[in-house]
Amino acid sequence: MSLFFRFLIGFSLICFFYFSGEMLVRVASIPLPGTLMGLLMLLAWQFFRRKTPMLLLAGGTPILKHMAMLFVPAVLGVGVYWQEISENITGIALAIIVSTAISLGISAWIAQKILQSVVVKDDS
Repeated sequence: MSLFFRFLIGFSLICFFYFSGEMLVRVASIPLPGTLMGLLMLLAWQFFRRKTPMLLLAGGTPILKHMAMLFVPAVLGVGVYWQEISENITGIALAIIVSTAISLGISAWIAQKILQSVVVKDDS
């Protein structure tokens, strides 16, 4: 199968989970963004498969290579709303610093628990 068709199938798979998440959020009135729900569904599917399908890799790799380009709208939004941002810069900076510290702490704690369970299983 050619590289283009593998990319097309993999990208279609990513889009399937994206739209499934959007639909599930709207139908079930779940208070989460549809994109996040689709991402969680894709993650759960990969956990059940226990490996990443090559087609999914073929569909996701070109997107990841150009990830910086996908942030251009957010950066432009900051420029457009700079007046409001500059008025609230202290609160925004504090929220970013605190949420980053909490996220890093929780991630480190989870990683430590996972690594401890792996070490315990290896010792058995």
